[in-house]
Formats: sequence, C-alpha cells, structure tokens
Amino acid sequence: MTLQEAQSFVQAVLAQQKLNREAHGDSDADDQRKPLDWGIIGAEHMGHLIGALRCGDEQVIEKEILHVVGPLLECWNTVKTSVKQVSEYECPKCNERFTLTEANDKCPLCESKLKKIQEK
Repeated sequence: MTLQEAQSFVQAVLAQQKLNREAHGDSDADDQRKPLDWGIIGAEHMGHLIGALRCGDEQVIEKEILHVVGPLLECWNTVKTSVKQVSEYECPKCNERFTLTEANDKCPLCESKLKKIQEK
C-alpha cells in the first residue's frame, strides 16, 4: 500500500466516522460510550462485512469495511483519551516495584506502606 492509498483510506474512515455520528448517533451520547460499546458496534458490522465478502460485491465490501473500521477508530480514540494516570510505587521493606493506576496503602506482598516513585 502506498502512502497515498493509506491517506485515502484514513480520509474515508474519518468521513465514515463523521457520517455515523451525524446520521446514526447522538454526539453527546457517543462521546460517553465505553470501548466495549464501540467494539460491539464494530463486531455487528463485521458480520455484514463477512456477508459482503461471501457475495463478492466490491462496493458493498468497501462500505462494510468502513462500517467496521469507523467504530474501531472510535473505540481506539476512547481508549487513548480515557487512560488513567499511572504511577510507580516501591515497597521500602521488600523493595518490590508496582505500576498502579491509583495508590494502594499497602504492599500486596508484605503489607508495608508503599512509597510513590514517579508518575508515568
């Protein structure tokens, strides 16, 4: 695939994403969807894509590819924008390190109080 072909595909996916939100969605509700919701929407369209592939109609196949990838793009965006702050902690007693999304009071190994090292 050339860079120009890839850019064309990305533009088509972005156009489909916009069309999906305008024609089928509620922008406020769509902004609140969880990754699982977007994955389910993409999976529903995957069934349509399989049917189109079995029939061999290239125009329908292209349409269904975009119908699968549009929700997957939304899913990816939701995951990327909802990543929690991650911090690294160390147990002063057993010297074990843990990467956590929120502070725990005690080391799961020895129950000593954890010390925050840095945020990632």
